[in-house]
Amino acid sequence: MSLRISAAGNVKTQGLAGDFPAAHFDVRVRDASNQPVAFNGGNYDPTGKGARVLTLNTSNSFQQTLLLPAGEYTFENAVLDDSTGKVLLAYGPASENPGTIRGEGSIVQLKFHAVFDKSVSTLAPAISLPQLFTGRTFNLALNPKTAPVGGLSAVIPTADLGNVTYTLGNPTDGVLNNAGGKVGVNVTARGTASDAVLNVTASFSAWIRNAGTDTASFGPTTLEYAQKIELSALVADLKVPVLTFAPVGNAVRNVSTTLSGTATDDVQLGAVRVYDNGALLASSEPGEAAARIAIAAGGSWTVGWTPQIAGSHTLTAVATDSSGNESRAQQTVEVAGGTAQSTGEFIFSPDTRSVEFDLQNGVPRTFRVVVPAGMSADYLALFNPGDCIQRDSFCLPQGIKRFSTSMVNEKGQGVPLEESIFDVTDVGEIKYDETTVGLTSGEYWVTVKPTADTRVSLYGYTN
Repeated sequence: MSLRISAAGNVKTQGLAGDFPAAHFDVRVRDASNQPVAFNGGNYDPTGKGARVLTLNTSNSFQQTLLLPAGEYTFENAVLDDSTGKVLLAYGPASENPGTIRGEGSIVQLKFHAVFDKSVSTLAPAISLPQLFTGRTFNLALNPKTAPVGGLSAVIPTADLGNVTYTLGNPTDGVLNNAGGKVGVNVTARGTASDAVLNVTASFSAWIRNAGTDTASFGPTTLEYAQKIELSALVADLKVPVLTFAPVGNAVRNVSTTLSGTATDDVQLGAVRVYDNGALLASSEPGEAAARIAIAAGGSWTVGWTPQIAGSHTLTAVATDSSGNESRAQQTVEVAGGTAQSTGEFIFSPDTRSVEFDLQNGVPRTFRVVVPAGMSADYLALFNPGDCIQRDSFCLPQGIKRFSTSMVNEKGQGVPLEESIFDVTDVGEIKYDETTVGLTSGEYWVTVKPTADTRVSLYGYTN
């Protein structure tokens, strides 16, 4: 009978973390009597002299088709790294991988679990705490990992962990503010003069490698956290945060620019804020009415800034620590755009009409287009007049179009604009954006983004 065993393609889709390294499956097949099955290629070998390990990897798209007698089988599997073939990253026990072959085309989908390695796993503060003061509340993060490959370890999925229980070394060490879970627990440090260390233990079950084998068993393990609690009655924090603010250079009105830098502190970082000409622009504090600054674990911070006013802007970054110490970094940014960014207007009339604007490369501009009540627009076009050949009262555009466009109505709904091509005998192909159907009365907004410094004409007429 024909049977296909499969790991469903890419290993990363198997319930393992996205940082899982390149790996392959070694599969061992046993019959209903728990006897190993040998294969010659993918065919059952009744002599028992063939290969007893099948490999699923990228070269066979993590699947093989086998020819086996009808019956009951198990498919124990071990996931090993590709670089050394010795690191057990995941394991699927035979008990979870049964297969029954009764007819052609049977399929066995392998099941497996990430294997825990305590030596590279941690129970540690979610943010760096060089000093821990009594009364400090913080999150302890549980970071279970697989054995390292090339110095890097993958995260164990929460589905491969049992329930996690957190305990204190002594009741006076602190307070567990909640029961916690598979990602961590919230803790408040306390301590006493005779016991100034906060000890927390996470107890749980995980898949652990059986020594000297490529198998694993689900069993109990722990991760521990310990840190000295600063109990001094008088503590003076005199060190200000270390703050950097990456140079922005020039910016453009209505175009998003990323502000970034780093902020760290020897005790605890409080917040990072950015001011634009003295007004609060962004903050890492969620309760403040400003753009939200994202701070990564290493202290790097970023926030988007879309200036609305052209000209000179003084940007000031301020970092504070838990003691109120403060650092500042300042720079001046020139925002391009000027009056070229103001909204233009195009009002249709029964007579042919056009307006022209000089636009700056990469600087979007939005035009208000009005079709008066009781009228409809027969025609609207946008083109580069500098590339035109005059023909009677018309300008025939040719050459490369130096802008892109989009259009919405007063409800914010998109209005289609398409590039049309006409073949004029003595001119050749001409190209420009135009509406293909008439616009009803109302207001519209056309946004033009130049791909070069250029002049753009809005041209149209009503019925």
